[in-house]
Amino acid sequence: MELPLFSEQRMNCAWFRNGLSAQTSLSRNLVKNRQLSTIRKVQGPVSIKVFRFDAFEPGNPLAIRDFAGEEGQLLPALTKWFTNTAQPKQRACLTPYFEQHSHINLPYELILPPDNETSQFGESVTHFLDWLSHTGDAIHNSLAELLRDHLSYLPPSPAFHSRFLRFEAPAALLSVGLEFNNSRNDSRCLLEQLYIAQAPLSALPVDLQNDVPTPELVKEAGKGDIYDSSIWIGLEPTYTPWHRDPNPNLFCQLQSSKVIRMLPPRHGEQLFLQTRAKLGQTGSSRIRGEEMMQGAERQVLYDAVWGDSVIKEDMMEVTLTRGDALYIPKGWWHSVRSEGGRGTLNASVNWWFR
Repeated sequence: MELPLFSEQRMNCAWFRNGLSAQTSLSRNLVKNRQLSTIRKVQGPVSIKVFRFDAFEPGNPLAIRDFAGEEGQLLPALTKWFTNTAQPKQRACLTPYFEQHSHINLPYELILPPDNETSQFGESVTHFLDWLSHTGDAIHNSLAELLRDHLSYLPPSPAFHSRFLRFEAPAALLSVGLEFNNSRNDSRCLLEQLYIAQAPLSALPVDLQNDVPTPELVKEAGKGDIYDSSIWIGLEPTYTPWHRDPNPNLFCQLQSSKVIRMLPPRHGEQLFLQTRAKLGQTGSSRIRGEEMMQGAERQVLYDAVWGDSVIKEDMMEVTLTRGDALYIPKGWWHSVRSEGGRGTLNASVNWWFR
């Protein structure tokens, strides 16, 4: 089955563990050393007229600082879904308000390390499963059983590459993952790369849908045709490989921060084709599947955009923090990755429209 071009659609593939510890400083140093262009960033709010004239009609990317407004009134999920703690060793958590819907089933993605003789699923996931099984909580036990069942279908990893698993599970799985991480004294055993990915807003309970109302820019700038909308909530690091979208995209950051790198259509296509050529691969860039989420292609794409190899002079970058938004025009190539520490909560919402 051929899949349509992905945006952050079902493509959360994390980079190799040995790059995680330097993730934030790497991003800053890359911009400094290579003098990447900064995507135009304006202070919100932005009127529909200005947005249409400056961004939507000419097809220019635009970052909007504090898009959600004062205290997040345009996106109530900012304050209603997440609780941030002043304790340095405590991570942000989901609020009791959000967790009352922990029974709903949502699409997950999980990246695991390659097979080895000592740990079938990796040290972190193994510790998480053991913890779930021994807390004495019936819900924890059932989640452990469910996760083990999904993991049983995981194929061996080819050529030492990470493995990708997609499955459905209750929202409670993410909540207990955060609970597990907050209980850890050993940072090596944090649960990471567990991602509620491309969960349609329409699949959420009505009160949660109301917390992420469709922005006026999306409804009024074009034809008012909303192609799709999704939430993305997971445990860092999260990563979306190099790709382009078939529709304009408004991407809003709800929790923590993400870095986006972009190129205009023609230059982005060139970078993608050069990367495919390195692997001896051909084929259309418009039809992408799970090969972007795992294996050699994922790593080569990551190196081409984020690594030490030469980056195109017109590569653009922006960092979105809580409450910021980015307009990504149709056809612009981009890659997205989380900026924060291991195992922390990161969340976004987006609308594809025209």
